[in-house]
Amino acid sequence: MTSLRERGKQQRVARILGAARTLLREHPDALPRTEAIAELAEVSPATVFNLVGTRDRLWAALADELVLAAQERVEELPDGLDPQERARRIVTVMAEALVEDAPVHRAVLAHWRESAGLMRQRPSGALVECFEAAGAGDADHLVALVVTGCTGAAHQWAAEMISDRTLARRSRDFVDLAFAAAATTP
Repeated sequence: MTSLRERGKQQRVARILGAARTLLREHPDALPRTEAIAELAEVSPATVFNLVGTRDRLWAALADELVLAAQERVEELPDGLDPQERARRIVTVMAEALVEDAPVHRAVLAHWRESAGLMRQRPSGALVECFEAAGAGDADHLVALVVTGCTGAAHQWAAEMISDRTLARRSRDFVDLAFAAAATTP
């Protein structure tokens, strides 16, 4: 059971992240200032720093929320899918999650130093399972290729070089390319 103090802390963190998202939606070309986040979240600037941390930690927290939301959707995918189709749906879910809150996620991708690792954890674990289920050789290597391609496409999308639809299509294409490579490797 979570203590009252811990619940209060979690609520303040949620307000801080919500305030950051609101500011990014209202002013997508401006980085939210700590003071503005604090004011909107009804906490002190010191609380923003103490509970969330530096700007990089703010970006990481927003990215974590994105990845967790995508992971929940991945877990809802139907059982019994062909491994390649499941992998295609996993990367599509991630692309759709990015697009759903475009101003926020474009800012995360554009300003967070670690954004290249966005798919590194949870979604990539599900992708490894897909390649292993298909009997692909080095599943970790193949997933690293997919993640690298999807990350590049996400950064192109964040820079508004490609559309929402193209982001999803390219992400699926990287899965197809990796499965094709696995099929031709002895």
